[in-house]
Amino acid sequence: MGKPFGYGELRLRIAAVLRRTRERVHRGRIRIGALEIDPAGRVATLRGRRVELAAKEFALLKTLASAPTRVFTKEELLRDVWGFRAQGATRTLDSHACRVRRKLARDGDHFIVNVWGVGYRLVDGVVEP
Repeated sequence: MGKPFGYGELRLRIAAVLRRTRERVHRGRIRIGALEIDPAGRVATLRGRRVELAAKEFALLKTLASAPTRVFTKEELLRDVWGFRAQGATRTLDSHACRVRRKLARDGDHFIVNVWGVGYRLVDGVVEP
C-alpha cells in the first residue's frame, strides 16, 4: 500500500487479512471420527466435549493424527515428541499413550492402538479385540 493512504482503507485491509487468517486457522483442524483436534488452539474434543490433555499428551495425539492409520515406530515418536536421540530403556511413551487412551475411552472408543513390537497408530472408531 503506497503513501499517502487513508486510514479507513488501511483499517479495512487489516480487517480483511485478519478475517482470512481466522478462516485458515479454522481449516487446520484434524477430524478423525468423533475426535476433533485443533492444533492452533491446542484443543481436542470428543463428541463436542473437551478432552483435557497435558502438553506431551496433546503432542503425541497430534503426531498420531497427522497420519491416521499409519504406524509410528516408538523411536519416531520419542524423537519427534520428546526429542530423544537414542531410545534406551524408557517407558515414557507407553505411559503417555496409556493416559491418552484412557482419556479418549468414552463410549467404548479406542483411538490409540498399540502395534505390538513396532509402535502406535490412530484408528477411527471402535476396535474389535
